[in-house]
Amino acid sequence: MIVLARVATTTALLAFGSTASAAVLYDEAVSGDLDPIGSTSVNLTLGSNEISGFIPETGNMNDSDRFKFVQTAGLIVDSITLSFSGAWDTANIGQFLTAALFNSDANLFDDSFNTISSPSSISASFFDSFGPETGPLSTTTDGAIWDFQLSAGVVFPGINWTMTVVTSAKPVVPPPPPPPQVPLPASLPLMLAALGGAALLKRRKA
Repeated sequence: MIVLARVATTTALLAFGSTASAAVLYDEAVSGDLDPIGSTSVNLTLGSNEISGFIPETGNMNDSDRFKFVQTAGLIVDSITLSFSGAWDTANIGQFLTAALFNSDANLFDDSFNTISSPSSISASFFDSFGPETGPLSTTTDGAIWDFQLSAGVVFPGINWTMTVVTSAKPVVPPPPPPPQVPLPASLPLMLAALGGAALLKRRKA
């Protein structure tokens, strides 16, 4: 019994771990450099999605990573988080990154992504409060395109970054029930029978 319990527990933990693991949609180290024009596009999956890259040690040169991710039908974007790993040279005043997150459906940019001067993680606010057009970014629109760009100023040393997009399934809305059938009045069959009898008498007389 104890052995079976341990096996069951281990199986449950393995199942939980496999469910909780993130889907790696793109990794610069494996699939190549992300270009600055956003030619790379990936489709979101249900759960946690990761896109990762690397801003190299640039000195006076610039580097830009850009990609698009498409909101798959039936999914809700719950959160978007940009995180960093590796050293961050806070002593270098010129070190900074510039980020932008655009949503095609709302035609708006997320407030949280702009100039970055620390390695703290950044979470999307899903709202644009600047510019001539303001408002919320849609997180439920099927086929919406999210366009993300991360550009380097003077960065030393290089910085690894990961964007994590967590999605959930839209609730299934059951179809509306059919309209209730209106019962016929009890006297209606008698009236129809009477009318039928009268018509029969007329035919006979004719």
